[in-house]
Amino acid sequence: MSFAVQIMLLAVGTYLMRASVILLAAGREIPPRAEATLRLIPAAVLPALVAEAVAFEGDAIRPLGPWYVALAIAVAVAAWRRSVGWTLVLGMASLWVLEAIW
Repeated sequence: MSFAVQIMLLAVGTYLMRASVILLAAGREIPPRAEATLRLIPAAVLPALVAEAVAFEGDAIRPLGPWYVALAIAVAVAAWRRSVGWTLVLGMASLWVLEAIW
């Protein structure tokens, strides 16, 4: 089986799994506690992805350097401004500057 066919089968399988949840939940009311939990998922996934990207480089743990300093700056901006936009802009800008001079 070719690589392209495998990718297409995986895409179809993923789509069917996601659609099945929507079809099974159609017309049913979601309990308030479950809805509150589902609203927290995006807020938990983004920091998990960022932490993984900062801590690992390929299969190895990333050594101390500009990534960790930029993360500390981004966390400080997030606590200070309470704005995702400012956090992303200043965090990336600090990473680029630190990588240029490190």
